[in-house]
Amino acid sequence: MNFEKLNLRDFRIGWRLLLLHPAYSLVITGGLAVGFAACFLLFGFVDFCLNYNSAIPDNDRVVVVKQRNNIFPRPEWEAWAYLPLRDVALASGMVEAAGIAKSIDAPLRAGNTLRALDLQAVDPAFGAMFAVVALQGDLHAALTQPDGIALTSTGARKLFGADAGSALGRTGNIGGTALQVRALLPDPPANSTQLYEALVGTGSSAWRERETAFSEWNRGSVYLKLKPGVSMPALTALLQQASENSAQSQRMRSVGANTLKGRNVSDISLLPLRDAYFDEDLANTRNAERYGQRASVYGLAAGGALILLLAVINYVNLATVLTLQRQREIGIRKLLGASAGRLARQFLSEAILTTVLAAVAGLVLAWLLLPVFSDLVNRPLDGMFTVKRCAAALAFSVFIGLCAGAYPTWLAQHALPGAAMAGRGNSETAAGLWLRRVLTVLQFSSAMALSATALAVGWQTSFAMHASPGFDPARLLVLVLPSYAQDTPPDASFIEQLRRLPGIDGVSTISEAVGRDGFKNTRKIRTSDGQEIPMEAKNVSAGWFEMHRLHADYGQSFDPSRDPGGDGDTGSVMVNAAGALALGYATPQEAVGKSIATGYRIIGIAPELRFQGLRTAPKAVIYFIAPASVLNIRTADGLQTAYDNIEPLWRRHFPNDILELKTQEAVLAERYATDARLMRILAASSAIAIALATFGIYVLSAYSVERRRREIVMRKLYGAGRADIALMMTREMLALVGAGAAVGLPPAWLAIQRYLAGYVEQAPMGVWTLAASLALALLVALLATARHTLAALRMPPAQALRN
Repeated sequence: MNFEKLNLRDFRIGWRLLLLHPAYSLVITGGLAVGFAACFLLFGFVDFCLNYNSAIPDNDRVVVVKQRNNIFPRPEWEAWAYLPLRDVALASGMVEAAGIAKSIDAPLRAGNTLRALDLQAVDPAFGAMFAVVALQGDLHAALTQPDGIALTSTGARKLFGADAGSALGRTGNIGGTALQVRALLPDPPANSTQLYEALVGTGSSAWRERETAFSEWNRGSVYLKLKPGVSMPALTALLQQASENSAQSQRMRSVGANTLKGRNVSDISLLPLRDAYFDEDLANTRNAERYGQRASVYGLAAGGALILLLAVINYVNLATVLTLQRQREIGIRKLLGASAGRLARQFLSEAILTTVLAAVAGLVLAWLLLPVFSDLVNRPLDGMFTVKRCAAALAFSVFIGLCAGAYPTWLAQHALPGAAMAGRGNSETAAGLWLRRVLTVLQFSSAMALSATALAVGWQTSFAMHASPGFDPARLLVLVLPSYAQDTPPDASFIEQLRRLPGIDGVSTISEAVGRDGFKNTRKIRTSDGQEIPMEAKNVSAGWFEMHRLHADYGQSFDPSRDPGGDGDTGSVMVNAAGALALGYATPQEAVGKSIATGYRIIGIAPELRFQGLRTAPKAVIYFIAPASVLNIRTADGLQTAYDNIEPLWRRHFPNDILELKTQEAVLAERYATDARLMRILAASSAIAIALATFGIYVLSAYSVERRRREIVMRKLYGAGRADIALMMTREMLALVGAGAAVGLPPAWLAIQRYLAGYVEQAPMGVWTLAASLALALLVALLATARHTLAALRMPPAQALRN
């Protein structure tokens, strides 16, 4: 098609038309703005994920060492490895640089204020490997001097307040060790594997493990930068051999030979940072929240494109109706000599103006919703709005305008002047009508699929979050003692004084709070036939079961009067039913009273507790009376009141640590935070899709009344009642909803079944979510068509025939 370029006059005409039809303009720009906002946010998240670690130079040659400890009952890959593997890699000559990063779990003090910062002990090579350039000061000095520390801009603000620029040279304190700020750093990109707010060197006085971390083969993040052309499998094999030959692995092999059954004590693998975010091994672990899956990310991108497509469909429908109403205007312009190119230019300029205005409104809406969206996807997306991305969004809106305006432009060009002037050209072709019906079906199928899936995810998440963990969590609080107390008996005087505080009805200890799954304590239990069975061990105080109002299923529970106060009890143990069966007993009750190893006797079968939630089948667990650093507190007070009562006592015993007190319900809910976010994302998406589908069927209903005006009048003249006319008007809309259900609900059912497969215990679901989404669609369709149906019922025959 050959037509002149768009000019400013065409856009002025389009602007006047928008003002002439305010309702049309509000509906169309509002729908498109929502579509552009959703598309911009979702595509921004996709860009965030696909460019993970992109700021690291040569990120295909910088690798993190992965390790899987096969001695654990549930071995899984972690982005942690033995720290001495750094030196093995350096000695091999295969790497340009190597470094470690080890988290220091202790708060920093500035004056009288404690702040929790993400503090990492790193090698001096860390800066060059991760392209860290100091904004002020000397990063090398901060990482090589024992009293040095480097703070990011965020870390400086958190530690010293708003005046972060003056932090250089100031002093902080960690565990009684003074540290001087010798460098200020930019914040690392949010889409990086290695995040931090403060850095110290591996020789820092603040790192308590500095003398033993390498000799005892402790674990942390190990990063290697490979030389060009180096064989990754060859280096992996070298590190694997070093790991197996280490004294640590030899000790573990000596006690776990029956469990390993010929496997390595630990498997070693190298993962390029370029691929770290989408690594399947890490995405299927207890730390899966930190990683992503390509299918999910691309699914969100498809969801954004789908929402924009639904909004564009609304525009096409509305613009088509308006174009058909402008047939006389088009006929006159053709009779006055307007060329096909001139008409095309006018209609396309109107479409482009509408989409650009909607894109601007969409960007503003996206900016307002960014904090909420960041919380939904649990990713910091503050840097999303750049000039380049906003310009790209506006350019994309021009392209959308050209595509969306193509069909109304085609209708305008093919309007016959004679028929239009006679009032007979205000109908589109049968093919065009069917195309718009198909688009409406697509809108409703998408809306029903999203709403059904959102209902299913919400129902299952609610079921999981409210499922009993095996005890009543009401009035229970969880308090974790400082990390250094995990290797030594906890302060017994603190626990004893805690018991005497007002409102405290009981205190007990356990090695890991129910609902959390990060503490790995495995014990090898020898069976009667000499085999060693790995079991998850939980250290508890003698009164833990009684304080939780739990009783043994068989046998007896621990005697609360025998609480060792930190010395442990080497005589009695309890196991759960799965543990008894794993030990080879035919029934759980048969295990009661049996000795499983020297000095240990099973006194009872513990009730089943959901340490791993509903996603994992119960594991074999054995309970020992031994010191532990997680406190369970029973109190009649609320969380804030309990905090105010405990905080002075905490400050006296642990002046260099921050008190973190949570309810047991909150700890249990943490496990399903990802599901709750997914539910909110689907709910928001389905609400948008339903709104857009409502607009679409509203427009189609309006056009149907206009197109069938004469038919309605003739039916009335021949005796058709109001019910007959109403049925005629709603039949088409109900058929479209039914077709949408046939298209959208089967894929939704498959998606729901795939989601539910991740749970070992599922909520009673059936097909009610599908039925509810269909009922909602029918209700929306009836409400959307009600106005035009009433207009058809009230239509005066004389006026309709005259028009």
